[in-house]
Amino acid sequence: MTRLSQRLPLALIAACAVSACAITPAKMPEELRLHESPLEIRTLQSRRFRAPSEKEILAATIAVLQDMEYNIDRVESALGVITASKVSDADSGQEQLGLLAIDLLCALGGGDCGALASASDEQLIMLTLVVLPSLANRDEYIARVTLQRIVVDTMNRVKVKELVDEPEIYQQIFDRLSKSLFLEIET
Repeated sequence: MTRLSQRLPLALIAACAVSACAITPAKMPEELRLHESPLEIRTLQSRRFRAPSEKEILAATIAVLQDMEYNIDRVESALGVITASKVSDADSGQEQLGLLAIDLLCALGGGDCGALASASDEQLIMLTLVVLPSLANRDEYIARVTLQRIVVDTMNRVKVKELVDEPEIYQQIFDRLSKSLFLEIET
């Protein structure tokens, strides 16, 4: 084996390693970028509550979720976990109007696009709440809520599968939970 043939594999590996470093955050595709750090997301999803036990937090959470039209799918009291879900309307009037216009233009051209069939129809929202004792204080608990949603079109095809990361939604849940927990403890 010649010296060149021995060095060629090493040169190729080095070239690949250097070219892999060429993707900078500015050049990285949008799908691969993390928009928020895991710490920011966890902070958004978590709140600290004072309560005699996690059972009061779980009971208050069930009441809040039912008021928000969630179905309680599973409660694991010993683990401090609640899972819930709901199906809601996901269609937008603007989206349907735009897709109808596309279908009309196709019809005028003699074709059938079927664009309206791809309109968003329903969304399944899944929520998980986990309650853990705080390591800082004995009468405090950390509640963490995670939300995911799946949007399907009128043909029941999945259009969107995502983690819900809108701060307003989490704030609304925690505000309601705080009020419900106050009432649960006071009664």
